[in-house]
Amino acid sequence: MAQRFLHLALCFWIPACCIAQTSPPPTPATQVEPSRAFSGPIRVAERAVVSLAEAMPEEKYNFAPAANIFVANQGIDYTGVRTFGEQVAHIASSNYEYLQAMGVHADRDPDAVLKLKSKSDLVQALKDSYAAAQNAVATFTTANVFEGLGPKKTGTRAAYAAAIAWHSMDHYGQIVEYARMNGIVPPESRK
Repeated sequence: MAQRFLHLALCFWIPACCIAQTSPPPTPATQVEPSRAFSGPIRVAERAVVSLAEAMPEEKYNFAPAANIFVANQGIDYTGVRTFGEQVAHIASSNYEYLQAMGVHADRDPDAVLKLKSKSDLVQALKDSYAAAQNAVATFTTANVFEGLGPKKTGTRAAYAAAIAWHSMDHYGQIVEYARMNGIVPPESRK
């Protein structure tokens, strides 16, 4: 019985070894430059957020959800909820903070962006923050994208660039609701 098993095992093992020896070596995975890899998600976030910021009428930039627009007696406190304009300012300001964490000198102070009030100023700050992010990402290489940054060397360019994209989309989900509460269909949903 043991001889049969050994014979059977060798019948499968020997041809497998021969095939493995004659197979061409696997092709190496295609490497994508970090600058290209991070540019795309930021561009997607930019397109969604900026198009919605442009679509919302200026008179609605002070809109924030409040208890009186929902079902009565919900018991939910909306005190301190950001307005649509404050959400836009927060996204732009945060983009600049992530850029500063990467060591990028930005033309705008994140705190000053939070004080902007007009739609045109806020949309411009938003566009400028994404342009600065794209410029920063264009400098990413395989040698520097995972370099430790900050006092404890725990942040990386990759992490901060990813944060620009995910943080933008997190707040995009909120401003989409603000827009829809005001009868505005987000441009990204119109396609």
